Amino acid sequence: MALTEVNSLGLKDAEVKTADLAADAVDGTKIADDSINSEHYVAASIDHEHLANDAVDGDNIADDAVNSEHYVDASIDHAHLSDDCVDGDNIADNSVGLAAMAGLARGKIIYGNASGDPTALAVGTTGQTIVSDGTDLSWGDAAAGATGAGSDKIFWENGQTVTQNYTITNNYNAGTFGPVTINNSVTVTVGDGETWTIV
Repeated sequence: MALTEVNSLGLKDAEVKTADLAADAVDGTKIADDSINSEHYVAASIDHEHLANDAVDGDNIADDAVNSEHYVDASIDHAHLSDDCVDGDNIADNSVGLAAMAGLARGKIIYGNASGDPTALAVGTTGQTIVSDGTDLSWGDAAAGATGAGSDKIFWENGQTVTQNYTITNNYNAGTFGPVTINNSVTVTVGDGETWTIV
């Protein structure tokens, strides 16, 4: 009589080899739960479509493995930047406009201070202009000049009372329209080679 059936009782342990199995004979119903681990995967066989949603988190990503080619365009916003991570190297030339700057009180001017840092020059008083001592900027009285109504440049005006000590600059002469009063304890110094003319 021909052999038509072999059941598990007729097989020795470990007797069925891979070569004895028909192609595609083993499916998910024949595999025990939690029995397939990484050693059974073919290298690079798990692609995106086989990953469950949200299956990959920070624990599954190697350090320094994510670079700019993996970011979705415009996906990094302010909330994803750490504090103080953007410096001058990250900002393109001519890319910071007035709208991106911090507010500045009306009338103040930004200039470089003695430490080489930007700082705000306080607001001056009416009629003053910015003057330089060759190093720093400050507010000072505008240089004297002819004035007049409209565009006229006719009248040269000066004060009538000297209230603070003053020395005529070396190698310069000075002129004043009088009369002029010099307050008590105030000195005007005119050095050798300089003159002060009152007309």
